[in-house]
Amino acid sequence: MKKITSQPTCAKGFTLFELVLALGIAGLVLTSIFRIADGAVRSTSKMVEMQNEDIERDAFFSFLRDHFDSLPGNAVMNLINTSNSEPYLSEMTFQNTPASFNWGGTPIAAEATRLITVPTVSNGVDVVLEYFDEPILDSDEGPAERGIDPIASITLLNDVRLFEWTVLDGRNYDTTERDAWPYEWDQTNRRPTFVELKVIFENGDRAIKRLFWIPTKTNPRTTMSALQNSARGARGNGGG
Repeated sequence: MKKITSQPTCAKGFTLFELVLALGIAGLVLTSIFRIADGAVRSTSKMVEMQNEDIERDAFFSFLRDHFDSLPGNAVMNLINTSNSEPYLSEMTFQNTPASFNWGGTPIAAEATRLITVPTVSNGVDVVLEYFDEPILDSDEGPAERGIDPIASITLLNDVRLFEWTVLDGRNYDTTERDAWPYEWDQTNRRPTFVELKVIFENGDRAIKRLFWIPTKTNPRTTMSALQNSARGARGNGGG
């Protein structure tokens, strides 16, 4: 009977070339994973940034619409351009627009508001809302020239590339082309029927236009005068 014996096997190791090749493949795989992860993070960050910009933009337009809709009948509006070269600068002022709020815990009552554009170092503009506690449209001089400082100011938009107003008197609606609407308004006894804003936001590549209608409202002083005249007439008829 033959005895079967097993032959010893020789263990075979990895060569230096195989090790280098394996490390190279692993490095390529890890690099690809990191690139995919980084791209996903950047894409998510960009999406969040765009959503935040959309929210900020919608909130700003809603604020303007609410402001124009709530103007009292005796409100006075003035719009002037303070620069005729880029970046275009403007001042839109409203008087007889009472507002009360807390500013840093201090109660504040404002009588006039002003929406101004301030140039930035990157050739854009900041949009700033200022509140005043006294009239600022009863003189040809501006508030700064008269030593009147705002009691509060809020930056609504940062570093927009374009912020341009145009206005239209409803009486000229049929005779004025949309592209020919004036850039200024200085009629203290009337308000424009429409105002249009053209703005290019910080990361935008096209101009966005929004049209706002300013509703016509009766001046409360006119209403009160009519009521007083009516009362006087009723008393006169009763006395006769």
